[in-house]
Amino acid sequence: MSVKGLVVHFRRDLDDHEAERTIEALMMVKGVIKVSPIGAGYEEDLNRERVRRELLDKTRALLGEE
Repeated sequence: MSVKGLVVHFRRDLDDHEAERTIEALMMVKGVIKVSPIGAGYEEDLNRERVRRELLDKTRALLGEE
């Protein structure tokens, strides 16, 4: 198998300082020529809340708490 690149997702949003340090570290990996940050916007927050709510609803349904 041949891999041209990777996409990395973090568990939580990084602040500017953490992002800079992470980008610097990734650039030190042999063969890495570009690291591009993706900004988190309000859409991300809305999606996270929607997923949380759906999971909570499903958990309550499984436990018979509805």
